[in-house]
Amino acid sequence: MDEDLFEVFQLMAEDDRRRRYLKEIGSWLIEEEFELHQAS
Repeated sequence: MDEDLFEVFQLMAEDDRRRRYLKEIGSWLIEEEFELHQAS
């Protein structure tokens, strides 16, 4: 039982990390795109 719970928490933590990572990439891409349009 405890091992199952541990696996669930591990998956949740990985998912959270992935979501944060994607959010950072997303905001970076938006900034890059915005700067490109400002320059032209």
